[in-house]
Amino acid sequence: MLKTEIKKDYIGMKILLSFTGFHDPYSDSVVTRTKQAGPILSMMEAKSFDGIILFNTPGTAKQTADTITAIKKMFPALTVEVKELVDLRNPTDHILILRYLRKYTGEILESMPDSEFFISIASGTPSMHACWLLIVADGSFPARILYGHPPRDAVEIYRVTEVDLSADEFPEIKPKHLHPRAEERSHIPELTALCTEMNIIGDDPAFIRALDRAARIARYDCHILICGETGTGKEQLARLIHRVSARPEERFSAVNCAALPGELAESILFGHEKGSFTGAVQRQEGEFIRTDGGTLFLDEIAEMPPGIQAKLLRVLQDGKIRPLGGREKVVDVRVVAATNMDLTKAMRDGRFRSDLAQRFLDIIEIPPLRRRRGDIVKLATFALTRWNRIHGEDKTITRSALEKMQTYPWPGNVRELISVVERAAMLARKSRIRSDDLYLGESAWSSEYTDKIMPEPREGFSLTDYLSDIRSALIDKAIESAGGNYAGAARLLGISPQAVHKYGKSKQFDKHDPA
Repeated sequence: MLKTEIKKDYIGMKILLSFTGFHDPYSDSVVTRTKQAGPILSMMEAKSFDGIILFNTPGTAKQTADTITAIKKMFPALTVEVKELVDLRNPTDHILILRYLRKYTGEILESMPDSEFFISIASGTPSMHACWLLIVADGSFPARILYGHPPRDAVEIYRVTEVDLSADEFPEIKPKHLHPRAEERSHIPELTALCTEMNIIGDDPAFIRALDRAARIARYDCHILICGETGTGKEQLARLIHRVSARPEERFSAVNCAALPGELAESILFGHEKGSFTGAVQRQEGEFIRTDGGTLFLDEIAEMPPGIQAKLLRVLQDGKIRPLGGREKVVDVRVVAATNMDLTKAMRDGRFRSDLAQRFLDIIEIPPLRRRRGDIVKLATFALTRWNRIHGEDKTITRSALEKMQTYPWPGNVRELISVVERAAMLARKSRIRSDDLYLGESAWSSEYTDKIMPEPREGFSLTDYLSDIRSALIDKAIESAGGNYAGAARLLGISPQAVHKYGKSKQFDKHDPA
């Protein structure tokens, strides 16, 4: 089988996707009557890419092999991957082509979440081109569509243009399925209905696997730890776990450990008897007693005071609590905890007990929204549909606005996306939300905030030095957000990787840099 894997070092770079065709890698020129580069090689000569993914069908196996050889000869540093459409005997079978593309683009997004994708519709059949357009237009795969123009005479050069799907002439295309695919979770028939009822949206493979894992473990009554960034939906997943379990639906409580007052944390969780401490004028049941028989969600558990972590450890081990000033009691409470911290670092720093972490039988990680870019359109559509239903309006969102949302890194994840859509729906002057109506990463009080942080001009003040320091600080922050990947940091800032090298002050991530 023809296959070479794209190296991890190239994550965050520019990746070209293309079917191979009968004019690849070389074809006869009708202008010069000589052999010339075919559509794929011509596009790679006209634009710079860091990797290419070729889609091979049974009828183009030779062309694909020859194209790989030619690419390796012309661009030795460029990496190549091949996706096989083994059952596609008919290159005009739209349904089968779509199925393959949806499968492979999902895998590509998961393995290269920070890359910039380009799709060539210069090679392959018209059916293949149409399927590419549909997948990009409905938001399933964030990419830019490129089309090649061969020279018409010996003077012209091969030109590449971008197909602007945001143009008014293109119709709005919406995905039919806004919820996780039922066939991915067929072992639990009620899960699809629950996701619909609970507004859990997403088709991303990693997200579906998290749902699948949570649903399977939910039936076994073990304690579970959910990891994920702020705004990814950890409490929503905890509620799903509770609903799938056999515990009474109404027996679910949520406690934010980060907001627990240190002196009252033990009383709030485990309760106290009258007179057990100053101010305890009456007996109080804690959350564990109130939730007996159900599920207790402990959000931001790594923020829990160390002393309370030790008491929680005993509860998870023995199912027993001791209220302040009271006797030991047995409780039947399933704990689902969550954190946005790096647990390994938190344990190393002494902020989270390693023996407590071991009491959670499984750890489920929810991917951040920037690694679920194929779900952005679905989530935005859902948020706007819900807004319209609540407020009796009929607003729509333009493709240009959706494209702008797909390129934004969403540090606040799903919670931020919903807020952005709802604010745009409130403030948009027309019924169609355009890209200019979206406030991404901008505070509603930005001018007031800017006034507070802006330095006061004074004698000896250097604007050049000040802007240089700000630039370096932002670049260093982007490098950290991108996990040390300089190309990923460049994409977050909209600058070149060379600029990241030149102006970033931090060198702590150099070992990750693909250059």
